[in-house]
Order: sequence, then C-alpha cells, then structure tokens
Amino acid sequence: MLEKNLSKLGFSPSEIKIYLHLLKTGSSYPNKISSETRINRSNVYEALDRLISKGVVSFIKKNNVKWFEAKSPESLLSLIKEKEEDIQKTKNNLLKEINNLEINQEKALEASIFVGKKGLRIIFEEVLATKKPISLIASKLQFKEVFGPYFELWHKERIKRNISQRSIFPNSFKSKLKERKLLKYKFVDDKFTNPTTIIIYGENCLFIQWSKEPIVIKMNNKEIAQSHLNYFNMLWNS
Repeated sequence: MLEKNLSKLGFSPSEIKIYLHLLKTGSSYPNKISSETRINRSNVYEALDRLISKGVVSFIKKNNVKWFEAKSPESLLSLIKEKEEDIQKTKNNLLKEINNLEINQEKALEASIFVGKKGLRIIFEEVLATKKPISLIASKLQFKEVFGPYFELWHKERIKRNISQRSIFPNSFKSKLKERKLLKYKFVDDKFTNPTTIIIYGENCLFIQWSKEPIVIKMNNKEIAQSHLNYFNMLWNS
C-alpha cells in the first residue's frame, strides 16, 4: 500500500525500493545499497540524487565515502504540501488563461453528453459550481438510489452554497421525501411526469435518462432553458 502511495507521489520503482530499504536499515552507502536491493549501482546513484532533490533522503561523508539515510517519514508530508501548492498554482493559472480566452459564442457547442455514474457526478458537481437556483421534475428518487451517501453530501453542499431548489414529484412520493433547507416540494398527478428527469439551472437544462448506464444530455441555451422553466412554473403554480 505504501509503495502504491509513493508511486502516486512520483517515486519511480527504484526510488521506492531504495527509500524503503533506507527506512528499514538506516544509513548505508551506494555499493551496499546496490548489493542489498539488487539495483544496478549507476541506477542507485541516479535514484539517490532524485530522492535528495525530493527532500526525503540526506547524506554525510565518512572517510570520503557518502553515506545516505532516509529522513523521517514526516518529510513526505512536506513533499505532499509542495505538490498541493503546485497543483493550486497550476489551477489558478489555468483559470486565468481560460478567462482570457476569446470564445466565439456563435460556434460554441450548446449540447454535451455525460455517461455513467462518473458522468452524472461531474454534471451534479457543475450544478453546484454555478450556484444558480435549481428547478427539477422527477418521477422517482433515482439520484438517491444511484449515489447513496453522495446524495446527502450533495444536498449539504447545496445548502452550504445557499442554492435554493424547487422539486416536482408525483403524488405517490409525498410521504417519501425528506424536508431540507432551501428545498420546496410540490406534487402533481402522475400524468405530468415521465421517466426522464429534467433539471433547469441558469441557462442550462439537463435531461437524465436513468437506464442501467445513465445518460445526461446538457443543453446550454438560454431560450431552451427558459422554455422548460416556463413549463416548470406552469406546473408549480397550477
């Protein structure tokens, strides 16, 4: 498990083997490390240099021979923090560059398709990111059935971001729905619902088909979103 996590931090197989060897045996010199790990001596030197640059290995000289030792495992936390800072810096730069792009709105795609649970999670995270009021028409509690605990986490985040939601369900669900902050329910006759869930937020409209492999069609179009919102409001006020 530790080897897998070190690999995620960017350690090569030889770096992992040498680092763990030094943690277990204490200080050692390259020839001995090569003999005990069965890694070519030139590769041992290269791996040690990289481990030093990562800040997880240090060395001292004894009789003009370099002895290497692994720093305390806490040094890995510094490495993780450094990577997190790099990722945040990259994210900020990327967002800045995206905001500076000149987008041709006439040529911009207005429809996107998301498939499977991974695709659904991406689009539901996007709904929260827009921080726009949500209007939803559903025939069942498919979101809860598919995602389980994430369903509750999503609502907690919605409330935290102060996003209001209106939901329309069939009459048969009156006793099955939980009261939540910033969430209002209304109920209609079954004839006004269908298996496809419709979600309107901002200038976006989602159509979710809850098959074995769920499919979401996202329409990013002000007129389409407004027309579906008009239909939603008609049901809501009736």
